[in-house]
Amino acid sequence: MALTFIDYEIPVLTALKEAGGSARPAEIFPLVEELMGAKLKNHPEEYGFYKKQREVIWKNKTRWAREYLKRKQQLDGSIVGIWKITPTGEQRLRELGKTGKDPDEGKAVLEGIDPSIAETEEQPEEVFDRIENLQDHGDILGVRGIVYEPINEQGVVLLFAALCHDLGFRIEGIRSKFPDALLTRRNTKGTFSKCRAEFEFTAINYKLHKHPTNGCDLIICWENDWPQCPTEVLELKKVAKRFR
Repeated sequence: MALTFIDYEIPVLTALKEAGGSARPAEIFPLVEELMGAKLKNHPEEYGFYKKQREVIWKNKTRWAREYLKRKQQLDGSIVGIWKITPTGEQRLRELGKTGKDPDEGKAVLEGIDPSIAETEEQPEEVFDRIENLQDHGDILGVRGIVYEPINEQGVVLLFAALCHDLGFRIEGIRSKFPDALLTRRNTKGTFSKCRAEFEFTAINYKLHKHPTNGCDLIICWENDWPQCPTEVLELKKVAKRFR
């Protein structure tokens, strides 16, 4: 699976910790590259470039990670040119060290942040400002106690869970790794068969997230904006109309 800027969060915090708590970006980048060693070796594309961007991809994602950490108050960016870990960031590292599990795992999805936003020509600060200024909800939906339409992947998961029984599905598990959901689905014989599903706000995000073409039987989304998708798509925007 392709790396996202989320994968660079822990290396950035660790690099700052190793640097004594604060450092300039030029000092942090080599430490991050070293900490990401094996992953970068397995993903040589990280040494490429996005269109119209002069900075190598892994450095670009490191800057996006820094901005997201700043928004979560795990990194202090109040002094221009200096990155500094905060007590909240140090606590995250301690919890990871104690449990082996990142306490922020899945947080981006819950906050409606699509990791593919880093693959743009915009600056991280501008994009995160825009995300924070987005409306809190979509238009009126009024289905199964859900008042508003989904505006992110989390909302898609919620709506599917509310409708799955009537749509002939059973949920066996929802997780943070690919694919998102392990389901069973009623077939034409009236029995149930296994179905591996991935949740996306819009179908094209499956492609943008660089998910593999195999390993997923169904993309569950709010809106299908990928007409030529090679995988079956369940568009909840159309399905929900039956239950109004």
